[in-house]
Amino acid sequence: MRARALGWVVALLATGAWAHKASDSYLTLVPRGAEVSARWDIALKDLDLEVELDADGDGQILWREVLARKPELVRAAQSQLQLSQAGAACVVRPATVRLTRHSDGVYAVLDFSFGCPAEVEQVRLDYALLFQTDPQHRGLVRLAGAGDSWVAFSATERSRELTFAGVSRAQQLGEAFASGVHHIAKGWDHLCFLFALLLPSVLRRRQEKWESVARLRPALLEVLKVVTSFTLAHSVTLALAAFDVVRPEPKWVEVAIAASVGLAALNNLWTLLPEGRWSLAFGLGLLHGFGFVSAMQDLGAGPAGLWISVLGFNLGVEAGQALIVALFVPLAFALRDTRLYRVGLLQAGSIGILGAAFWWLGERI
Repeated sequence: MRARALGWVVALLATGAWAHKASDSYLTLVPRGAEVSARWDIALKDLDLEVELDADGDGQILWREVLARKPELVRAAQSQLQLSQAGAACVVRPATVRLTRHSDGVYAVLDFSFGCPAEVEQVRLDYALLFQTDPQHRGLVRLAGAGDSWVAFSATERSRELTFAGVSRAQQLGEAFASGVHHIAKGWDHLCFLFALLLPSVLRRRQEKWESVARLRPALLEVLKVVTSFTLAHSVTLALAAFDVVRPEPKWVEVAIAASVGLAALNNLWTLLPEGRWSLAFGLGLLHGFGFVSAMQDLGAGPAGLWISVLGFNLGVEAGQALIVALFVPLAFALRDTRLYRVGLLQAGSIGILGAAFWWLGERI
């Protein structure tokens, strides 16, 4: 069985699909009369999918390679972004290009502007970057005006009416909530961690052997403890980040997340924390909360917006998790005595998650 399970791990790793997070770009729009200034931060690894920046194929994109393809890079990016006002297109002006570093690597910064027919208060933005090559990509757009807010574009929501007067707190909360649900649906590391914690929820380990729980209620209580720990951890992160008490290095947060996924899976195979799944959930809750705060800081969100955004994100994450728990735990309880569950899901599944965690750990380091 273990040999077959390890074979599954190799197959998963060979696909490379487990190795990458959904990408984000950061677009800031600032109205100045009839003009809108734009700063667009796009990961070099994402632009390479559109314009083959890595000329020598060595896996590294250098500044000289970016400069060599600058016209194509600018043209490819700007062609995927259209701004209009009352049905009339705003004229996009040429961009300058520089580099900066975000939490997940090096980004190209495109500085340019749009010329609109009249003074800008409300515009329509059409965003299509990368959706053909990466459907999980998101465009995070900050509207730097009186209400300083942000919205997200995705493969299923590519066009939006934007107002620089600001959005209500309820709308901002809704945007962040949707982002939290998206994180659960598309965040492979988070999903793997969650399933690593849920797989043993209908079993109890005694003397290195798994025994079935007799009733569903104790299993649900154990899951409730895990989910509550995760919720409390996000709340702690919210407070620490909003008051700028702690700001860990984002890239090491990502490394720690990968390590925590591996630890959760390993705990299902060998006894490390026999009754400690809630503590793993608490730790990952802190890490993922810091990861989202970093994204909002990359976007330029201020402290007030950060509170609303992280709160809404947490609620979205919890809603997504609650749905997964509601679907998974009753099914797991029904299958808990079968070989399919104990060998195929618990053991082989944990080995697969462990393999994915090692891949992420190596990639992020």
